[in-house]
Amino acid sequence: MPRWISNRRPFLSAAAIISSAAAIISSAAAIIGAAAVVLLSMALLSAGLLNAAYRAELRDGEFRLQGWNGGAEPPSAGWESVFAIYAGGSRTPMLGSYSAEGGALVFHPRFPLAGDTGYRVQFPGGGMVIDTAQRRVLAARVVNVYPSGDVLPSNTLRLYIYFSAPMSAGDASGHLKLLDEAGNPLAGAFLALDQELWDPDHRRLTVLFDPGRIKRGLVPARQAGSPIVEGRRYKLAIDRGWHDARGGLLVDDFAKRFTGGAPDRTPASPKKWRLDAPKSNTWEPLIVDFPKAMDYALLERLLDVPGVPGKVTIARNETEWSFKPDAAWKPGSYQLHVGSELEDICGNHLDRPFDVDLRINPATAPSSAHTVSIPFRVR
Repeated sequence: MPRWISNRRPFLSAAAIISSAAAIISSAAAIIGAAAVVLLSMALLSAGLLNAAYRAELRDGEFRLQGWNGGAEPPSAGWESVFAIYAGGSRTPMLGSYSAEGGALVFHPRFPLAGDTGYRVQFPGGGMVIDTAQRRVLAARVVNVYPSGDVLPSNTLRLYIYFSAPMSAGDASGHLKLLDEAGNPLAGAFLALDQELWDPDHRRLTVLFDPGRIKRGLVPARQAGSPIVEGRRYKLAIDRGWHDARGGLLVDDFAKRFTGGAPDRTPASPKKWRLDAPKSNTWEPLIVDFPKAMDYALLERLLDVPGVPGKVTIARNETEWSFKPDAAWKPGSYQLHVGSELEDICGNHLDRPFDVDLRINPATAPSSAHTVSIPFRVR
């Protein structure tokens, strides 16, 4: 397991005080899972035993002193005279054996290291403290659920659940429920999938309402009706028994309450959008207002201003997209590019609704993916 290493006051030289600051930098490697390594650089005060640059490590339960060139035989005063390890506040060196291995002097503790103990390492010219205690890892929690509005159309297609840390996969259905006004679970509200829909970081889960119950005329829709009914109240309940990727439980239960609204079966046409162009020589955002809530995750990646780096913000229950440039706007003509895959929260595309009978209106058949360009001018 990776160990967190923190430097404390060195025990011998002032040079060690300066050089041990490098341990703070290298401790970042421990956080992301690398072996606990501290890189130190100093001039040795004792002759010929160590190189000018060396490295002290705790790796796989063994302490290593890199830069050793004193051979495989112990000095007359014993190995502890050049490389001594103490547990906690003890003044007696730890029991164990030493070996010289490829330019390193390695100490093999006789007993396993304790996870809650600091170990003091001393060597000619300096010293340091290696803290083997595990850093406190904050448990994961639900950060947001989208759509974020309090009223969701009865044909809402999907939900996005965002977590503060990577989550475990394969057990979502056991910890995620849609409850009716009386608190009863609604069976079959979500589409059952063999593989859960996680983003690469396992911080966002996509949950689909059963499309068969949303599209009119299909057998599931006739038999069970839409998962959400206009005018009724619901609660999306996420229980804290859900494990994150490290095996820890969520910080707390989470609930999103909403009311079913009227279905929306109209295209998300850009002709109905309103663009508020920024002024030149300012960092004002370009603001796009939508007449209805759009798909949050798609808004994040399918809208951009070519050639202008900046930051995207989504607000007002996914009815506003804003883009703030990294540098002030220059006067001129610009284009807002929109991927044709963009949808609203009901799955309606830019040029066609989600729920359509292609036998009746074949003109609404899906077209190939393309980019829609919306011009605007900065003055």
